[in-house]
Amino acid sequence: MLQEPPAVAALHADMRLPAAAVKADFPSQPPVLLLHGWASTSAYWEPLATELLDAGRTVWIVDLPGYHRGDMLPPGFQWTLESAADSVAAVAARNAAPVHIAGHSMGGSVALALAARHPGLVASVALIGMVPAPPNEGFKSMLESQLRQGFIDDATRAKCMKAWFGALSPEDNRLLSRGFELPFEVLGPSGLAAMAGVAADVPEKVTAPTLVIAGVGDRLRSLDQAEAFVAASPLRRLVAIPDAGHSVHWEQPHACAVALGAFWNESRQPPA
Repeated sequence: MLQEPPAVAALHADMRLPAAAVKADFPSQPPVLLLHGWASTSAYWEPLATELLDAGRTVWIVDLPGYHRGDMLPPGFQWTLESAADSVAAVAARNAAPVHIAGHSMGGSVALALAARHPGLVASVALIGMVPAPPNEGFKSMLESQLRQGFIDDATRAKCMKAWFGALSPEDNRLLSRGFELPFEVLGPSGLAAMAGVAADVPEKVTAPTLVIAGVGDRLRSLDQAEAFVAASPLRRLVAIPDAGHSVHWEQPHACAVALGAFWNESRQPPA
């Protein structure tokens, strides 16, 4: 009898606890799951993760399907925002109570899909450098042409890195661009999923409090787009961070952590 392919991929999750002395001051905080964007690795979460751990938060840094070096996707797995969200749900379910989900760029789309499909697992959603709105058309057409040809060339890689991070030292550029070294069978489908974004009805299905953290200088998702998205629901909040572009968590990790902490404290529900 034929078996259907697995619906989810087993994901690598780097689960970190704050120092015991810090944790003692914050005994009942749910974990924070960090979801990276397209062609990215979890390395770019390090500055924000350090800030959150210092603030007493438990941090789970999750690699999306196929993004952890050496991982193999299960036979028949199709890379979509929904299959990625279901895979992350299996990680979130390891905690006894709902968790905070924070996603950057494509990871924000996965976070929305997760919150819509598995609301009981999600205490809150934070979208960093992302709202469900049409992407920059020039960037979209450039990327789609690369995905159709079956590889990402050096010029496009450089343009992406500049759009995402601005000026970088050679060392940081090497560190942050390692996501482009992944197999194309991961980069291609996940890139197409990122460009398509979530279906129009997905954000309306999200019942968890939602924070948008926008870099004022973001060239991929404008502040106007973020403001329009937040204005559409009383469950949504916006924090605009100066001197930051698309990768707020990397450029301004302290300001990002402060915004997240204030949001989590405000949206925390009292115990039953």
